[in-house]
Amino acid sequence: MERRGLLERSGWALAAQPSEPFAAAGRADCQPADDGGTIGAPMAARRSPARLAALIAAAATGLAAGGAAAQPPSEPRRLAGVNLGMQFIQDAFNNRVPFRQDEETGSFDAHYDVSRHHAFDGGFAVRVWRRIAVGVAVSHVAEPTTAFVQATVPHPYFFDSPRRAAGLRRGLDRREVGLHLQGQYWRSLSESLLLRATWGPTVFIARQDLVSEIGTTESSDFDRVSLTSHRATTVTAGSLGFHLGVDGILFVTDRLGFGFNLRYSRGTATVRLDDRIATPFELGGTLAGGGLRLAF
Repeated sequence: MERRGLLERSGWALAAQPSEPFAAAGRADCQPADDGGTIGAPMAARRSPARLAALIAAAATGLAAGGAAAQPPSEPRRLAGVNLGMQFIQDAFNNRVPFRQDEETGSFDAHYDVSRHHAFDGGFAVRVWRRIAVGVAVSHVAEPTTAFVQATVPHPYFFDSPRRAAGLRRGLDRREVGLHLQGQYWRSLSESLLLRATWGPTVFIARQDLVSEIGTTESSDFDRVSLTSHRATTVTAGSLGFHLGVDGILFVTDRLGFGFNLRYSRGTATVRLDDRIATPFELGGTLAGGGLRLAF
């Protein structure tokens, strides 16, 4: 009723049509109201065109101002967000380490079953042209891992008579940082739901503890041997990979919303233990998480 303004007293009515979600501020469509009869102007207005034009201009100005105030907020130009979640790696790798004992060569294999880690993720994006945006995100993964060690240990008295031993070694740290440089495509599905597709290169930096030495204990008859200790060495690896992802945001206010993030990233690296033993392993994985979003 407020939008009809001044024309109601002169027999005219204008209605503002609601705009589409995230439309530009100030846009409004106007049409005559249908009251079932003929829309006409009073005789005084018909006899004075200048007065009628002034009334129409004043009503249009008030209607445009009312329509601008009633529109939903436009698409944000900048977004920031944080996520907590899990990264599923689905990777297993081995490192084989030879050693000398009792004038023979023995060896052990350490098998690292890396499946999932807790992850923290944060990012920032700016819309640069229509629905296209650029952004950057940083993910951090940290979790203790476990290695299953199988060793072949030479006999102290007989040549070519090795004994086998096996054991678990826990508390080996793995940390991984991913820097994701992103191209983004934004699509509003409703006034409060925004969907983003992300893609681009990823720079990985990882630190992994690898079993480099083992300690053993002999049985009384020297027929059996047991693993009693280990030594771990921290290696660092870097890799250039890629990522693909999707991010959804449900706004609860004009600026604040809740979001979910699903991203797949992949990289490969090879590290060397004591500058002689090459160990390849994968970086990245599937990250699933959710958190807060802030629009600017």
